[in-house]
Amino acid sequence: MPLAVVDRRHHRPAALLALLLLAACGRSTGGPLEPVAAPGLLLSQDADGQPAATVRTGSVSAQVSARWSDTGEQSAILVYTNRGTAPARIDLSRLAMTGPAGEAVVLSAADVTDTDLLDTRTDNDDARPLLHRDARGTASGVLALPPGTERRVDAQFSPFSNTVAARDGDAVTLRLPMADGARAIRFIARTPSLLPF
Repeated sequence: MPLAVVDRRHHRPAALLALLLLAACGRSTGGPLEPVAAPGLLLSQDADGQPAATVRTGSVSAQVSARWSDTGEQSAILVYTNRGTAPARIDLSRLAMTGPAGEAVVLSAADVTDTDLLDTRTDNDDARPLLHRDARGTASGVLALPPGTERRVDAQFSPFSNTVAARDGDAVTLRLPMADGARAIRFIARTPSLLPF
């Protein structure tokens, strides 16, 4: 039985796709931080389908979803809700992440509750800065949370180190400020899969 002759010209697109997939398997630029189960912590997903953790103290709760980066800053979205009848105050200067090579300090925090960059209007594009630094670099900032309100905070953090980057599988701890103090939430850095299997 004669052997089939293969026309290699038709295999070039498949070979190119395989090459691109192999290149994508190289060093990642980051991914989600997956919360680790702990007492008093509710694991879920945020509005964008990312892994999230919710902690509650009294009438105030906070849902946290975060991302890590091996090339720069880390980030977190904090959604605070006050279901009580009294106002609450959150000291955002206590925000920090501890990772594989030290602490990532909070660089900025902004109230993005009503921002929508996808909307064609321009009156809802600007976030309201909540964190400020004095001449010595000391951070200060308070989120006011009136009764019955929800606020969405976008927080950006520094790298963990100038020489050591975060990697898939690293443990990261977020110090989350609440009305009555701070809570530690543990995460594991994960890399999103690019392959459909």
